[in-house]
Amino acid sequence: MKGIEFDKFPRMTWHDAMRLYGSDKPDIRFGMEFQEVTDVVKGHGFGLFDGSELVVGIVAPGCAEYTRKQLDALTDFVKRPQVGAGGMVYIKYNADGTFKSSVDKFYDAEALKAIADKMGAKAGDLMLLLCGPAMKTRTQLCALRLEMGNQLGLRDPQKFAPLWVIDFPLLEWDDETQRYYAMHHPFTAPKPEDEPLLDQPERWGDIRANAYDIVMNGTEVGGGSIRIHDRTLQNKMFHTLGFTDESAAAQFGFLMDAFTYGAPPHAGLAFGFDRLCSIFAGADSIRDFIAFPKNNAGRDVMSQSPSPISQEQLDELCIKVDVK
Repeated sequence: MKGIEFDKFPRMTWHDAMRLYGSDKPDIRFGMEFQEVTDVVKGHGFGLFDGSELVVGIVAPGCAEYTRKQLDALTDFVKRPQVGAGGMVYIKYNADGTFKSSVDKFYDAEALKAIADKMGAKAGDLMLLLCGPAMKTRTQLCALRLEMGNQLGLRDPQKFAPLWVIDFPLLEWDDETQRYYAMHHPFTAPKPEDEPLLDQPERWGDIRANAYDIVMNGTEVGGGSIRIHDRTLQNKMFHTLGFTDESAAAQFGFLMDAFTYGAPPHAGLAFGFDRLCSIFAGADSIRDFIAFPKNNAGRDVMSQSPSPISQEQLDELCIKVDVK
């Protein structure tokens, strides 16, 4: 349709995507990869950096001439509730080789040059830094990177950059319940070489899923995984997620019984076709590409759903409705 030929799609692990872009669906149409400077900035008396798990930033090429008004606007951007950062540190690497920053009180020219060298910045560039808990800070910097990409015109809707993101974590830890949950679903297979880690609870966070997403221009357009097809492995996965033999049998006995008779390896990939079409058309919203969109009231105007249900239907389904 677009007359575009793609070479082999590049692949990136989930860990690299989060480390370099702060997102599991990175927009690789432009650079501005994350640069970690935690080891360089600590020990200069700036408490915010000294007490942070991670200090990380991006280099905006040729932006050293950004005005104070523009920098204040970027600070306000990262402080928005949707981003959630407490603030932003900037370092201007001026064209004449001098530096100007919001932390000049704590870092002299030599220290700022060390930060610039660590980040790969050149004269004329602008460095923008955030700090805090590692995962949260990377997510916040991702929003800032995309905002800078928009401001600099680097997110061309007519340019298409596909990417496979692979090797997602199989499990994720929940602080509230103090246990692991399946990151995708409990039927996703671990990478074969990581299966022995299921017997080592202290290593559960290191287990990689045999899962994959296809990403286009910073948007997930499809995702899937290799499924577990072995009863023993599936049972071990249920135990990892806190199921007893009884609860696993009650909820998924039909599946475990089927595995007993043998099941072939199987996998899936679900496409968001409406999302893909919206990207091809250069649109920000998928609303005009959904076959049967709902209106603002959540109503399907074609089928007029939701609509009243007859008492006969309710009786047949043994459903009692008590609306007061």
